[in-house]
Amino acid sequence: MGGSSLCPEVLRLTFGKVAGFPELHVLDSTDPVQIKALEKKVDLKRTLCIVSSKSGSTLEPNIFKQYFFERMKKAVGEKLVGSRFIAVTDPGSKMQQVAEADKFWKIFAGDPTIGGRYSALSNFGMVPGAAMGMDLGKFLKSTAEMVAACGPNSSATANPGVILGNILGVAANHGRDKITIIASPGIHDLGAWLEQLIAESTGKIGKGIIPVDREKLAKPATYGNDRVFAYLTLKGKTNKAQDTAVAAIEKAGHPVVRITLPNVYSLGEEFFAGRSLPL
Repeated sequence: MGGSSLCPEVLRLTFGKVAGFPELHVLDSTDPVQIKALEKKVDLKRTLCIVSSKSGSTLEPNIFKQYFFERMKKAVGEKLVGSRFIAVTDPGSKMQQVAEADKFWKIFAGDPTIGGRYSALSNFGMVPGAAMGMDLGKFLKSTAEMVAACGPNSSATANPGVILGNILGVAANHGRDKITIIASPGIHDLGAWLEQLIAESTGKIGKGIIPVDREKLAKPATYGNDRVFAYLTLKGKTNKAQDTAVAAIEKAGHPVVRITLPNVYSLGEEFFAGRSLPL
């Protein structure tokens, strides 16, 4: 749920189905209708279930695990059911104990020092990404540049995380407490993840920045003085209509933060080297 599911969901929507690899489905809703709809999409005899829970005690993923474990048992038999499950959980958690007892195929350890919503580059994001066929080497090489740039050895004036945080914080303190996220079509779904990160991280003690995702851009005069616009573009994949609309908003005096992301669309490296998925 939440932080454990949003990164895999964005990866799924961004990169899609990779030839030669399983299709990734993400379940983060306890609505029975949605659970049944997802179950109907898959052939359980050819499905690998990844149960992600940092604490191992979160109710929703535990319920999901038990539900699909029973369904899988009927599909493949009691002897094979455990081999169709992977757990991603912090060391020593209740989920680890359950996974060991039920003889899961693999248990990937989380890092207890990383909060759930910031766990994208840990096993919580990378195991599902690997299973769907992402080129993790290329992906992590790209992210390493930003990790270094935002690290403790980067000065405040050169640290893009500090700079962006200052812009958003100062703007919010002056009444611009809403941030409209505009993203290139190729990374359109990134905004839903950022929405959770921003709202949950800043929405404490009666304060917060309100993220606005997937809003159709209007004429500049439509907006009041309570907005900041974040324009996320994919290198070499900008959209002319978005460029024009954002330029007009910027010209009208609204603050626009422009962020260009590298293009990491080449996929194919296999994470489970030397192993075959047990399907």
